[in-house]
Amino acid sequence: MTDNLSNTDGRECVTKYESLILEIKNIWKFNNVSIFLLVIREEGAVTRKFFKKIEKVHFTENVLRVGQKSVLHTCHIGRKFLGHAP
Repeated sequence: MTDNLSNTDGRECVTKYESLILEIKNIWKFNNVSIFLLVIREEGAVTRKFFKKIEKVHFTENVLRVGQKSVLHTCHIGRKFLGHAP
């Protein structure tokens, strides 16, 4: 199995959100808006760059815990729907 988690740079994903960036700028009258990709895998793993990214925008590690809980809950719902949940 290939692990693409560490190879994710997010540039192709960020370009998808250019219209969202413009909308946020217009609605909240921001001069600058940055969007970056935060990947949390099903088992809660994150890239090594995750902590640098959340520090850059002054988030705490609580963002990781909340994100991991959300991902685990969402995956559980998916497994349950597909009939694979315990």
